[in-house]
Amino acid sequence: MTEKHDMKKLVEEIYAVRDRGDIEGTLALIGDDCTFRMVGNTRLKPLTTEAGGHAFRQAITQLITMWDLSNVKTAGIYVDEDEHMVFAHREGEVRHIPSGVSFYTEFVDKIHFKDGKPVKIVEFVDTLQVAETTKMIQIA
Repeated sequence: MTEKHDMKKLVEEIYAVRDRGDIEGTLALIGDDCTFRMVGNTRLKPLTTEAGGHAFRQAITQLITMWDLSNVKTAGIYVDEDEHMVFAHREGEVRHIPSGVSFYTEFVDKIHFKDGKPVKIVEFVDTLQVAETTKMIQIA
């Protein structure tokens, strides 16, 4: 197996486990030293604040318990072996579990690897849609 194949396979497995709502299974695949951040304006903290350590675990737990991604499919996975990085394009129907609000969206994850494990996940999503859906902000 190549490093490219291994990174792609691990990302596919992470998504499959995450989409089933398995928090512990997802965290076991990612590793202890990973960080997570949604890209967006700093006014949308805590959404856009990088989370590591215990805060990483909390962020992943909150994402899985609040957002149903079971109807989201991976449209493409692109691996940059030289940079040890994966870009995953995902799209589909997302449901905010507490409110029951569903909407179609697309997003991209940029996942940095070190020693075969993700060490940094940067997610490019429609942060305005997320902030409105979670009532973090209200647009009149």
